[in-house]
Amino acid sequence: MTENISEALRYLVIKVLAGDFVTLHSLKEYLVDGESPSVLSHKYRVGKFKLRGYIQRVLEKAGNYRVAQHIVKTSYTYLSGLSPIVVRVPRGYYCTACEKPITMNPERHIRLEHKDLVNRIVAECMRAAVKRSGP
Repeated sequence: MTENISEALRYLVIKVLAGDFVTLHSLKEYLVDGESPSVLSHKYRVGKFKLRGYIQRVLEKAGNYRVAQHIVKTSYTYLSGLSPIVVRVPRGYYCTACEKPITMNPERHIRLEHKDLVNRIVAECMRAAVKRSGP
């Protein structure tokens, strides 16, 4: 079960560090607030099927709807406060963590080059979630 939680959190952390806050906000509004994918796709100007793909990925990684809902609910505040480490520049992307231009997909760069940072943030999210849901 904790493997599912950490995988879903890892997915969200990588999205946020790559600067994709739309995924986090739309997942929160769908899973926690009960908004429909059609409304969210219009609000965030993202294709409905792309949005459903984000939802499906988190649900698969979490294992079920309730676990995904809990993950997003408990980690949303922390994750929305993070600053992205990848910024868009005229000819692609730039990583502020390693101070280099990125020639690959930003999410892939974060997954490959900044695994320690991602793991640290995932661990902090899991600790925060345990504190909130603890005795």
